Amino acid sequence: MSFLGEGLAEAARLLWAGDARTYHAVLVSLLCTTTAVSLAALLAVPYGAWLGLYRSTPFRRLQVFSLRVAMSVPTVVLGLLVFAFLSRRGLLGGLDLLYTRTAIIAGEFMLAFPLLGSLVYGATARLEPRVVETALTLGARRGQALVKVLGEVRPALVAAMLAAFGRCVTELGIALTVGGNLPLHTRTLATAAQLELSRGRFAEALAPGILLLVLAAGATMLASWPVRGDRL
Repeated sequence: MSFLGEGLAEAARLLWAGDARTYHAVLVSLLCTTTAVSLAALLAVPYGAWLGLYRSTPFRRLQVFSLRVAMSVPTVVLGLLVFAFLSRRGLLGGLDLLYTRTAIIAGEFMLAFPLLGSLVYGATARLEPRVVETALTLGARRGQALVKVLGEVRPALVAAMLAAFGRCVTELGIALTVGGNLPLHTRTLATAAQLELSRGRFAEALAPGILLLVLAAGATMLASWPVRGDRL
């Protein structure tokens, strides 16, 4: 316990001193995660709602099953898939995106999409079909009806976004595999903690670990409030 206590004390000192590399890793983590989740939401939210509302969609069960399977894919496997595309011998190797923030964003997009799609599907599938039918009867277009339905499940939608944020901001496999853990460039909080621990510097690993815990806990708390308040 004294080892842990000393490590926590030293980590607190480093954070208070404003270690430049640690706080730069915070910015990279937030930038990559926010961008990836936002881009994934643009596609996954309407897709998940479409699956949940239009029950006559071809191969609907297969698509829902695929989303749920994709949620369980390890992040290191996603990182390897992105690596295969962005490496020099890969399909997109000519773009020279490997070991960049763009590569991390691409991997986290693949991580967030099935999670968002599945959660939005679960929220909208519980709604009565007549919600959409009523909107269409009143003259709304399908896109307008979809927006109306998403308003009905707004708390669950916010929870899904925050859950995806928490999942992506703490991931290690993607950022390490395609980001390269380059200091002041692609190093995230997760990769910074892993690097310092591999060097035997426990206190230096705890500093980004504490910040990572704060970000994940904050996202989890924000995600739980609207769901609890609206009884979804």
